[in-house]
Amino acid sequence: MNKKPSSFTTAQLHVAAAIILATAGFQTTAGAQNGYYATAYRGPVQNASYAAYAQQVAYQQQMAAYQQQMAVYQQQLTAYHQQKAAYDRAMSQQAAARPVAAVPAARPVQNAALRFDGRQAAAPSTAPVQVKYAVGAANSIQNKPYRRGGGHGSVEDNAYDCSGSVSYVLIKAGLLRSPLPSSGFASYGLPGPGRYITIYVKPGEHVFMTVCGLRMDTSGGHDDEGPRWRAKPRTADGFIMRHPAGF
Repeated sequence: MNKKPSSFTTAQLHVAAAIILATAGFQTTAGAQNGYYATAYRGPVQNASYAAYAQQVAYQQQMAAYQQQMAVYQQQLTAYHQQKAAYDRAMSQQAAARPVAAVPAARPVQNAALRFDGRQAAAPSTAPVQVKYAVGAANSIQNKPYRRGGGHGSVEDNAYDCSGSVSYVLIKAGLLRSPLPSSGFASYGLPGPGRYITIYVKPGEHVFMTVCGLRMDTSGGHDDEGPRWRAKPRTADGFIMRHPAGF
C-alpha cells in the first residue's frame, strides 16, 4: 500500500518564511552598507580634496570663457579703430580736394559788422540775440591760454584748444549742446558760409570761426596763445565751411 507524500507542517512553513525574510533583510542591509562604504571610502580628507579639485576645474572653465569674450571684444575694438582711421583719412582727403578760398574780412550782412577795439568785440544792436551771446562768450575767453583738450572735459575751463573754444562760443549762444572735436564740426549745422557765423573746419587738424566777419582763432599769435579775436585775414586752404542753421 503506497504512502501519501508527506506535507509541510505549519511549523515548518513558519521556519521557512523566517529564513527567507532574514536573508532578504541581510541583503538589503548589506546593500545599504556597501553604498555607505562606497561614499565614505575616500575619507574626509580625500572628499575635501575632490571638492577643491572640482571647484578649480569650474574656475578654469569660467576663465576660458572670459578670455574668449575678451578676444572678441579686442577684435571689435581693433575694427572700430580701423574704421575711424579710414573715415578720418577720407575726410582729410575730401577737405584737401576742395578749392582754396579766402576767409572774408566781413560778412555781407548790412550793419552786421562787429565793433572791435583790438581786444574785445561788440555786436551791433540789430544782430540776433544768439549772435550777441556768441560775441560775449568769445570776449570772456580772450585771456585764456591754449591747452590741447581744453574745453572738452568741462565747458568752463582754464584753457582751451581750437575746437574747445569754438564749442564754448556756440554752446553759450545756444547753438550747440556739448563740445565737439574738430572732426565733429565737419558735419555741424549746414554746409557753406553763414549770414553771421561761419565755422572753418580742417577735420582732425584745426577749426576756427568768424562772427560777423571777425575771426576768433587759436592760431595766428605766439605759441600757447589761446582763443583770440584776430583782425588779420587768413586763407582757408583745405578748410570746409559750415554754419548754424539760420545764422
